[in-house]
Amino acid sequence: MKTSILTKLALGAVMALSMGLAACAKKGESSVRVAKRGGEITTSSTCSTGASSVGRIYNQSNQAAFESAVKIFVSTTLPGTSFGSIDASGQSANGVFLTMNLRFDSSGKIDKSASKVLVQIKDSFVGQVDSATGKEIPAYEVQFVTAYAGTLNKSARTFNVTFQDNLGWIAFSGTYDNNNAWGNVYFQNYSSVDGSSLAQQTMGSFWVPSCGLFN
Repeated sequence: MKTSILTKLALGAVMALSMGLAACAKKGESSVRVAKRGGEITTSSTCSTGASSVGRIYNQSNQAAFESAVKIFVSTTLPGTSFGSIDASGQSANGVFLTMNLRFDSSGKIDKSASKVLVQIKDSFVGQVDSATGKEIPAYEVQFVTAYAGTLNKSARTFNVTFQDNLGWIAFSGTYDNNNAWGNVYFQNYSSVDGSSLAQQTMGSFWVPSCGLFN
């Protein structure tokens, strides 16, 4: 998707604000994430029209970097070695799926309690039968049901939102039109079960249908 110079500049400013908010965040000031393979999902994946509101997180230029970043992200609760391959193209049944429901007031300030995000990771193990349990392996899901911070600029059509808890934070900085929203995803873990990096990371790019984002 092509973006204008003005859009790129706006995204840069939004990205800086979002990352600044996350860097200043105190641990534990947002709701604790739900993170596991299979779980109770409350994020709406359907637009008011009935269309799907599920988007993707991807990195079409670097498969290895994307898979590494995703496995670092999940290491707050599970070792990266417990995951199979994770497609970076954003175009296959295997990969990282994204659903966001955000709400802002008239001034562009986020309504924290009405904003949530679901990151669903469908690695190559999904659908296989776990030899230990005899059950089919479900997707790994990370859901935040309360935002930490966020802003919306309606004139520039840009937004940023950060979700965080005592395990770390994830931030989305992007722009939108009447059909889709797109931008970049950043995160930082505060702890890791397998010794993965605790430095700030770029997971990749994202897109989601606008009808679900501001539903």
